[in-house]
Amino acid sequence: FPAVIGPPVALTYHDVTPAKTVWFDCTPGEFRAQIDAMTRAGRVFVSVDMVAEALEGGRPLPKGAVCLTFADNYRGFYVHAWPLLKKRRIPVAQFVHTGYVGSPVGRPKMSWTKLRELDRSGLVTIGSQTVSHPADLRSLSDAAVRREFAASRARLEKELGHPVRYLAYPNGKFDGRVARLAQEAGYRLAFTERLSFLTSAPSRWEVPRWVHTKWRTVIR
Repeated sequence: FPAVIGPPVALTYHDVTPAKTVWFDCTPGEFRAQIDAMTRAGRVFVSVDMVAEALEGGRPLPKGAVCLTFADNYRGFYVHAWPLLKKRRIPVAQFVHTGYVGSPVGRPKMSWTKLRELDRSGLVTIGSQTVSHPADLRSLSDAAVRREFAASRARLEKELGHPVRYLAYPNGKFDGRVARLAQEAGYRLAFTERLSFLTSAPSRWEVPRWVHTKWRTVIR
C-alpha cells in the first residue's frame, strides 16, 4: 500500500457466504483478508454515528477512517462476518428491509431476535432500507416513498425500542427528490452507492459508499 492514507470512505457489503453466486457476494476468507489488509494499511474503523457527527460539522473523522455497512439483512452476516467484527470490536451498520425480516425464502434473512442481539452489542447500528426494497425509489410517487421510509422506521423502532436514525437507499438509487423526502422523514443521514469519498457528500442525505469489491481502489 502507498504510504499516504487516503480520504475517509464508507464501504457496503451484501451477503457473506462460502459459495459466491453473484458478483457482490463476499466469502468469509475474503472478508477476513480485507479487514486484515485495511488494518495493516492504518485504516481506522468508525461508526455511522461518527460519520453523521462529522458531516454535521462536529468532530472530524480520524485520518484513514472507514465506515463498514451491510445491506439486505442476510443471515450470512451473523454467521460469517459478525464473529470477526465482534472479536475485533469493529463498528458496523446493518440496513434492513423490514418486510423480509426472518424470511427463509431465497437467501435467509436475520430474525428480529438476532437483530435485537446485534443492536444490544453496541457495535452494530441497525438502519432502514425501506419496507419492500423497491428496485428504484425514483420511480415511486412521493406518497409511496414516504410510506416506505416511515413504515420501515416505525417497525424498527418498535422492535428495537429506540429511535432509528439512518437510511440506505435500496440499490443506492436516489435523486434530489428522494433525498429531500428522506430528510423530511426525519433521518439523520442516508447512504447512496455513489462511488466517492465521505468528504464529498453534498448533504447528509446523499452520503456516498463504495461497493466492497472496489475496496482496493479506495484503501490507500
